[in-house]
Amino acid sequence: MISGIFFLNQKGEVLLNRFYRDGVTRQAAETFRNQVIVQKEAGRCPVVMFGNSTFMYIKSGTVFVVAVSQGNARVALVFQALSSLVNIIKSYCGPEMNDDTIRNNFVLIYELLDEVLDYGYPQNTTIDLLKMYITQQGEQAMGEQDSTPPQNITIQATGAISWRKEGIKYRKNELFIDVVEQCNLMVSNKGTVLRNDVSGHIQVKCYLTGMPECKFGLNDKLLLDNEARNSRNKARRAGAGIEIDDCSFHQCVKLGKFDQDRTVSFVPPDGEFQLMTYRITDSINLPFRVLPVVKELGRTRIEVNVKVC
Repeated sequence: MISGIFFLNQKGEVLLNRFYRDGVTRQAAETFRNQVIVQKEAGRCPVVMFGNSTFMYIKSGTVFVVAVSQGNARVALVFQALSSLVNIIKSYCGPEMNDDTIRNNFVLIYELLDEVLDYGYPQNTTIDLLKMYITQQGEQAMGEQDSTPPQNITIQATGAISWRKEGIKYRKNELFIDVVEQCNLMVSNKGTVLRNDVSGHIQVKCYLTGMPECKFGLNDKLLLDNEARNSRNKARRAGAGIEIDDCSFHQCVKLGKFDQDRTVSFVPPDGEFQLMTYRITDSINLPFRVLPVVKELGRTRIEVNVKVC
């Protein structure tokens, strides 16, 4: 996983670094500066390899956040950790990331790096949980948030439900669920569908009192096949369910119950959060088709008709 993290400005100067494993030195930052920043390669590819080292970086404001790994790293996990780290720093030090933000809050950022990553592996990226026991605020965020009473720190950090505080009360209990889907389509010049899939996520807004347990089910193909196999009538109506290829859940979801009966059971965090993401590639009905017709009417004129059906 991550062997070290560097914070560099636009000139390639190291503002802050933290090493988690052996084999990485500050010379790696010099390599990144010469090969990426000086050569103006930043932004072309967020993953570069030089020798046995893999550099994965994102840019926030005027600061490059660079993760260095030895060998073949889990790139998606590293980028997720870097994005979460940037959001955590912004929640403590303010919305802008620049040289002064890193220099003026380096003690706080070192403490956050030790809590977020353990031996290069992400372990705690929940902002609300971190603020339970790291109560120090950055210079640009002083006085913006109230600190949690010390007696609740241990409960929130080690409890089974660390993402939700106890004692939450609302005059009116409300829960909103939004299903957002994006259809990706590739069509040849003859109109043949080459590839299509649907990527979706479920967004939840929770305003519930206490520690509620919420449940909802999915009519996916695996559940319906299991039900048909266990019932007397094994005939199942075609097209009755969808086949989910892969999905990921928020940490509040009880995965054991989902594997058992495909029920999404969870104790939701307070406020807005993303409950799950999924992808579907089979039995996709296209919502519409775009059929263009181009006619040449002369050397300087063309006629384009676009039909949506």
